[in-house]
Amino acid sequence: LRQRLDSQILVGNGTAPNLSGFLDRNNVQTQAKSSDPTPDAVYKAMTKVRVTGRAVPGAVIFHPNDWQDVRLLRTTDGIYIWGSPSEAGPERIWGIPVVQSDGITENKALVGDFANFSELTMRRGIELKVSDSHDDFFVNGKQAIRADVRAALCVFRETAFCEVTGI
Repeated sequence: LRQRLDSQILVGNGTAPNLSGFLDRNNVQTQAKSSDPTPDAVYKAMTKVRVTGRAVPGAVIFHPNDWQDVRLLRTTDGIYIWGSPSEAGPERIWGIPVVQSDGITENKALVGDFANFSELTMRRGIELKVSDSHDDFFVNGKQAIRADVRAALCVFRETAFCEVTGI
């Protein structure tokens, strides 16, 4: 359920029962990677958040496959830019934390001021129901499980977020 909520917060399309996620908003800015290296495109997105969004970027969300490509960047001499493979290495880019989530679409990243301009409101916590009273479930030892949660994503300033595309 929490994995589904994670995905909905990022890429939900707003069609019931889905949430309207960050990337479904009309005024979230975009920055195409184009021919730039990924770190450069992320920095340009951070600048858009600062200038147009009048906010301070607090995190960047990457799909783990996309962060892997950044983490494995090397100089022409073969030296890893993000540190030696024997070290844990920084989960940061341009000084801000990187959050890895498989909830975001691959080849996209999201830069934003999450702490000041968004809020996840939980109307009701997780409700879990288990039953064996459907059809032949009791006889065959089966159980049906249903879990749900009531939540809403509030974005107070959409321009405080920027989607990086084409990573």
